[in-house]
Amino acid sequence: MKALCFGEILWDVDGETRTLGGAPFNVAGHIRRLGGESAVVSAVGDDELGRMTLEAIDRLGVDRSLVSISAYDTGVAEVTLVDGIPSYAFNEPCAWDDITISDSDMERLGRDHFDAVIYGTLASRSPVSRETLFRLLDGIDASEFFFDVNIRLSFYSDEIIREGLRRATILKMNDDEVPIVASAIGVPADDILPSLFSLPRLRRVLITRGRHGSDCYERDASFHAGTGSVKVVDTVGAGDSLSSAFLYFLSCGQDAGTALSKASILADYIVTQRGAIPEYDDATRRALGL
Repeated sequence: MKALCFGEILWDVDGETRTLGGAPFNVAGHIRRLGGESAVVSAVGDDELGRMTLEAIDRLGVDRSLVSISAYDTGVAEVTLVDGIPSYAFNEPCAWDDITISDSDMERLGRDHFDAVIYGTLASRSPVSRETLFRLLDGIDASEFFFDVNIRLSFYSDEIIREGLRRATILKMNDDEVPIVASAIGVPADDILPSLFSLPRLRRVLITRGRHGSDCYERDASFHAGTGSVKVVDTVGAGDSLSSAFLYFLSCGQDAGTALSKASILADYIVTQRGAIPEYDDATRRALGL
């Protein structure tokens, strides 16, 4: 698999603990752990956290040639867990508000093919990064365009959601985000699927439902995967691991139901660990067929 991930790279700060994350970075890291190739398009600051970020990307084996250095500070998210659910406070503006891409890099990417391009709403909060994202989505060739709605605070708009949907072949959202997306496209939440599938490019909708599992909807089929009986330690990054594994196993030629089941196995493991991209243990690797 070959994936291109666009958006925020940031440090989750929980008390004295600092963990590198951001949905696009997490997805890129998991795709590498699964055995695929990944590159991330983002920006970091010319500061200590920025240098630590670049070193961590290198350790994961993710391509960082499209990570630029911004005059703004590297992104930080103060994380607070309430009943195991994370909430975030972001610095603004920060480096990932300043994502740019050169003409020569765009030309190079335009000659390539990707199995998946992954993007969300958060990095679109700034006009600079939003313009870069839409330029990228309109200028590259990919089998799947994966839109992770990823609502955070007020860093989205109906227009940003609609523009993301217009380009997507796969939409992912959690059950709290369903009414937000429904409102953006002007339909009741209970009637969202027919309206989404009226979009010409959209082929699949993933909805994650916490401990109630996750669902994948296609135009003429649906699949459900439950959660395992595991001790939850940290939910940060679990949804990103599910996205990564779903895309990875789809790219390996597996059907959506099988891909969702394996993605759920990985997400179950991730919530038992600290950090968004831990090493996989042997049992998880066997369960995934790696």
